[in-house]
Amino acid sequence: MSSEPKPKRRKMEPHIGGDNCQVQAHSTKSVQSVPSGSASGDFGSDEQHQYVTAISGDDGGTENAKNYRIYKQGCELGDEWEQTYPAPLSSFPKRTIKTGNSYYDTFVSELESVGYRPLQVIAKGRSGTVLVAQDLSKEAHFGESEYIPVALKLNTAKSRRKSRMSWKTDMTEEMRILRQLNHPSIISWIMNISHDGRSGIVLEFCENGDLEHLLRLHEARFLTEPVCKKYFEQIFKGVEYIHNQNIAHRDLCTRNILISQKNTLKIADFGHALYYYTGDPLRKDECGTVGFQAPEIVAGALYNPKICDIWSLGSILYLMATGKHPLGIIHNEILTRASKELHFPDQKILPLSSEMRELARGLLSFLPDTRFTLNRIKCCAWLRIQEGKVQIGNFHLIRQPKKIREGDREIELKQRYQI
Repeated sequence: MSSEPKPKRRKMEPHIGGDNCQVQAHSTKSVQSVPSGSASGDFGSDEQHQYVTAISGDDGGTENAKNYRIYKQGCELGDEWEQTYPAPLSSFPKRTIKTGNSYYDTFVSELESVGYRPLQVIAKGRSGTVLVAQDLSKEAHFGESEYIPVALKLNTAKSRRKSRMSWKTDMTEEMRILRQLNHPSIISWIMNISHDGRSGIVLEFCENGDLEHLLRLHEARFLTEPVCKKYFEQIFKGVEYIHNQNIAHRDLCTRNILISQKNTLKIADFGHALYYYTGDPLRKDECGTVGFQAPEIVAGALYNPKICDIWSLGSILYLMATGKHPLGIIHNEILTRASKELHFPDQKILPLSSEMRELARGLLSFLPDTRFTLNRIKCCAWLRIQEGKVQIGNFHLIRQPKKIREGDREIELKQRYQI
């Protein structure tokens, strides 16, 4: 890895595949060479690996396709990979975007006046609507507006008086909380916007979707234990950070865990988050997502929101490791199973380490006072195990390099070892 200072972010960097693929600067004023980590697990800096070279045009523009030359180079086995890149955001056709809230639909059509061009709706939830948008204010910065979209959350939530759930129709608290947070495992806040009494939050866009989508992509609906550990550590660090800031999330679930293009998990959707200090009265309002709610919330009892976040964290871990919710998703079944011993799949079918099962049981303890604390989670045996193996091909990337040819050496080795 080069010892030079990290270069400024270029417009093509987010779309180069591979886990932990970092830019290495071998550049002049006009050429930036970037090694692309391949899906085959080739992450080294050897010159035999594929390189992508972006050559700037004379005018520095981004609209000319001739400015981008992609050089394909095979690895030591002789196989060949090709990486594809998305079209510039300005080429997306204009379309009418509906949020489900007529008051905000007119705001969407006027977003360009505040510097954002809406492209499409990517999520609709209880606390608002999320759009992917082009940031027009970045046009002068290496063309970032063409290749680095942003997420725009609009306050389209409607009041539901007859619901037992806690519905927030005001984003003021969420704006205040997100502005305060700064952590690799928390979705990054960019700015707040308002126009004619309507408000929104501009956030970083995580192009690899969410954890729920990732699990659905796997036929077995669960991940290998080393991958669970990597992801759990990232989520835990985010939860630990917000709890130390005296904030409780109250809606931790796989849908609210986003995956960035660098395969980093980030906690999102703070629509139900609140400040909660030691000594504050217990809460009564119901919130959260079915299957990830702590038993005391399901039972309608008083609860400590931070301790309930710990239970939700355990539910996410159990779901990643087994593909199932620990207590199911049916109300009566959750209450019936909550006080019983937590069961795992048969070891002959799905072997899980004893350290991982011990942590899951501590997180999913029925009694809130016996649930694992942040410090006990951090010091648990499972997270202290040092893995000596390299895991390849287990991580999530939607935009992967495409293999276009197997090398003669690779074919020979496969035949020899009957791969």
